[in-house]
Amino acid sequence: MKKYSLRLLGILLFLALAPVALRSQTGQGILFGHWKLNVAKSTFGDGPKLMAMAIDVTSDKPELIQYDVAATAGNGFAYTYSFKGAADGKEYPITGSSSVYSYTEEAGVVHETQKDPDGTITKGDFTVSPNGKVGTWMYTITNPDGTVVKQKLVFDHLA
Repeated sequence: MKKYSLRLLGILLFLALAPVALRSQTGQGILFGHWKLNVAKSTFGDGPKLMAMAIDVTSDKPELIQYDVAATAGNGFAYTYSFKGAADGKEYPITGSSSVYSYTEEAGVVHETQKDPDGTITKGDFTVSPNGKVGTWMYTITNPDGTVVKQKLVFDHLA
């Protein structure tokens, strides 16, 4: 019985860690892949609500983070934007927006800062579940008037 239990535990551990191991073999970070917003599991607080969002991250390396976003706001307005820059903490423009992003990454956490022209600053931390199937952005949005909004966006990792 002990051999069976240890073997089963080993298989379960392998299955849980396989997505992380595969990502590290490709040299890509935790953002890499296709992500779809799980609206039902997300909380928007008093901030902007989303009806849908899909993110296609084609590169997540320290020297190049690159992705495309397609989203639909709570009012039905559809929009797209893309980002291309390093994870070096410097600000890079967003294509399709007048905002800028900066990224850093450490031990399984991606830190993001977005600055909008109106003075709104959004800071977020992205983490991925141990099985690699769920990603969570925890955001703090500071509006120009000083009000603060907290959001939790939960994404399903599709590939």
